[in-house]
Amino acid sequence: MKAKSFQEYLEKRLNKSEIVEIEKLAQLEMKYLQSLQKDISKAVVRYMAAEQIGFNELVRRLNISPTQASKIQSGSANLTLATIAHIFALLKMRPHLVIKNKDMGQA
Repeated sequence: MKAKSFQEYLEKRLNKSEIVEIEKLAQLEMKYLQSLQKDISKAVVRYMAAEQIGFNELVRRLNISPTQASKIQSGSANLTLATIAHIFALLKMRPHLVIKNKDMGQA
């Protein structure tokens, strides 16, 4: 018999505590992704202000689509490490990843 929903599928294969743990990790991952997106967006906005360039010039300099540039500006782009390196090379900024130990329960 097929599961009617993904939730039912999970409930058949995992116990409630395992499901809760997966959901917590997913929420934490989303929080961290949004934080990175926001930081990159801020860096791009500062660059545009410092260089006194508009959106079209940003698109030209990054050699990306207007849609992707818009997502980067708004902080909603899901970027690869290669794209992040490309952006920061243009910005003449060295990205620095700080990894901190943090209790996963204190999101």
